[in-house]
Amino acid sequence: MITKKITDHFKGLTNKEKRNKFEDVFLRLYISSENVYVKLKNNIYDAENRNLNRIYIRARNLKNLIAREKFIFVTLEDAFIWTSEWLKSFPDQYDIIVGIPRSGMLIANIIALKLGKPITTPDLFAKNEFWISSKVNLRPDLLKSSKVLLVDDSVTSGKTMRESIDVVRLTGAEFDITSAALITSDESNPLVDLHYKCLKHPRIFEWNLLHNKTASFFTHEKIALDMDGVICENCPPNTDTKENTYKQWIRTAKPYLIPSFEIDAIVSCRLERYREDTEKWLSDHNVKYKELILWNIESKKQRKGLFAKHKIDAILRINPAIFWESHLGQAEQIWKHTKTPVLCIDNWILFK
Repeated sequence: MITKKITDHFKGLTNKEKRNKFEDVFLRLYISSENVYVKLKNNIYDAENRNLNRIYIRARNLKNLIAREKFIFVTLEDAFIWTSEWLKSFPDQYDIIVGIPRSGMLIANIIALKLGKPITTPDLFAKNEFWISSKVNLRPDLLKSSKVLLVDDSVTSGKTMRESIDVVRLTGAEFDITSAALITSDESNPLVDLHYKCLKHPRIFEWNLLHNKTASFFTHEKIALDMDGVICENCPPNTDTKENTYKQWIRTAKPYLIPSFEIDAIVSCRLERYREDTEKWLSDHNVKYKELILWNIESKKQRKGLFAKHKIDAILRINPAIFWESHLGQAEQIWKHTKTPVLCIDNWILFK
C-alpha cells in the first residue's frame, strides 16, 4: 500500500488551486498508475493471460516506483556488521543486555558478546536469571546494576518494546532502561532511545524469512517458491540420470527452508509424473501450500536450457509479489523477464 505520507502529499496536490507543470504531470502519472493497478488487480490478478499479467506487473511496479515502495533486503551479514558498528557509538556503558525474543536476541547476543556483558530476556530478567557463560545463572548482585539496554532487531508500532519494558520493571527495582532497535523507520524512530538504520517498508530480513508472512510486506500478496535448492536440498549431480535413483532422492531429499506460513505457489522444474512423490514429501515435512506447479513435459531432456522459462511462464500466470529461487542465473533471468522481485537463496541477493 502507498504510505499515508505519500497519499497525503498527493491529496494536497489535488486540492492545490495552482500547480506547476511538474506537479501536474506527476499527479496525473500517480492517478493513472493507481487506477490501472487497482483495476488490474481486481479483474485479472488470477487470469490465465500472460500479456494481461505483464501489464498488471508493470502497473504494480510503476505504482511502487511512484510510492517509493522498493524492497529492502537485509542479510545476516548486514545485521552483524551494522550491530558491530552501532555499538561503537553507544552514548553510555550498560551493565545488562536484554534481548527481546526471538529476533532481538540475535542483535542482543552480538552486543553482549562484543562488550563482554551478561545477557537475558525480559521474562528471565524478571526472574533474576542471566546468561554469563553457557548456562543460565542466578545472580542477585546483577539486580544492583542500574543500566539496562533493551534490544530488538526492529521496531514498527512500539507495542512489543513497551510490553518488554513493563516486564523488566516487574522486579520492582528502579532501572535506567535504554530502549534500542537496530532498524527503525521514519515513523518509529521516536519510539526508541537508540537506533542505527532507518529503512522504509517494505523490508525483508533474512533471519525472519521463514517465520511469519504477516511480518512482511506480503500479508495480502502471493509468495512463490522454487522447490529444489529452496524448500529441499538441490538434486545431487547425475542423480536424475537414473530413474530409480532419482525417485529415491525425491522421496528422501533433505529439507532446507520450510516456511511456517502457507506458501501460495511452489514452482518446480520437476516433471508432472513425479507429482505423487513430491506431494508425499511435502506432506511428510509439513509444508503448507496452495498450489504445486510442475512441468508437464515427457522427458527431463526437454528441460535443457529452459528451466528459467518454465518458471517465468508460471510467475506470469500467478503474479506473486516475490519469488524465491536457488540458482543465481535463473533468478536474474526471471527478474529481467517478469520484473517480479526474486530472492536468490544461494547468494542471498534480491533482484528488485
